[in-house]
Amino acid sequence: MGGVTLGLLAALAWGFADYLAQPASRRMGAMRASFAAQGFGAAALLVFLLLTGTSLFPTDAVAWAWAVGASTLMTAGGLAFYQSLGLGQLAVVAPIMGSYGAVTTALAWLSGERISLLTGLGLLGVLVAVILVSLPQKAEGFQSTPAQIQGAWWAIFAAVTLGAGFFVIGYGLTPRVGGVQATWILRLCTLTLTFLVLSVWRQRQRNTPTLAGPGALKYAGLSGLLSTGAILFTALGLGRGEDSVVTVLGSMSIVLTTLLALFLNRERLGGVQWAGVALACLSTALVGIR
Repeated sequence: MGGVTLGLLAALAWGFADYLAQPASRRMGAMRASFAAQGFGAAALLVFLLLTGTSLFPTDAVAWAWAVGASTLMTAGGLAFYQSLGLGQLAVVAPIMGSYGAVTTALAWLSGERISLLTGLGLLGVLVAVILVSLPQKAEGFQSTPAQIQGAWWAIFAAVTLGAGFFVIGYGLTPRVGGVQATWILRLCTLTLTFLVLSVWRQRQRNTPTLAGPGALKYAGLSGLLSTGAILFTALGLGRGEDSVVTVLGSMSIVLTTLLALFLNRERLGGVQWAGVALACLSTALVGIR
C-alpha cells in the first residue's frame, strides 16, 4: 500500500479511537484510561506477532535507543491527549491534536525533506488555527470554561510531542526494524512508561478515579485497538520518503472526530472556535498537498 492509502486508513482509525477515548478518560481518569488502551493494543500486537512468527525484539542497540526516545515522546503526548479529553471539548481538542502532522512535517523539512509553498502556508494556517480554537469564548448561549481552556493547552502539548514522536519513528526507528515491530516496541515501551507514571501519580494523589466497570474498559479497549492500528498504518508508511504525506493525511482524523463530537455529543462552539476548526481542517489538507 502507498503512503496515501496508509495515511487515510490511519485517519479513519484515529478518528474513531479519539472519539471513544473521551468517555474512557472521563470515567477512568486520563492516566488509567491511557494505560488500559495501551494494554489492549499491546496485547493485540503480541498475538499477531506470535501467530506470524515475527521476531519480538530487535538486536540492534541503536534501534532500542530510537525506540526509547520515541516512546518517551509518545507517552507524554498520549497522556496529555487523554488529559485534554477529560477536561475540554472533543470538537476543540481534536483539531488541535490533529496538528501533530504539521509538527512532523516541519521537523522533516528541517531534516532536509523539501516542502511546497502550499505546505508552508498550511503549516502557518495550523498555527493560527491552534490559537483560534484555544481562545476563551463568551457569546450568547456559549461560554468557555477554565477546564475547557486548560484542555486546549493540554492538546497543544500533545500535538507537539506526538508530532516529534512520529518524526523520530520515521527518521530512526522504522528504517531499522520495520513498521510492525516498531509499533510493538513502541506500545511495549509506552505501556511501561505509563505504568511508572501512574504508580508515582497514585502515590501523590490518593483521590484518583476508580475503574468504572466493564463499560469504561470497553471504551478504553476499543480506543486502544483502533489507535494501535492507526500507529501501525502510520509506521508502515514512515521511513519511505513520504513522512509528511502519511502523518498529515493521518491527522485528517480531526474531521471525523469533530463531526462525531458535534452531531453525536451535541457539543457547541463559539464563532471564533468554529473558524479555528475550519482553518485547522483546511490547513491540514494543504500540508498534505505536494
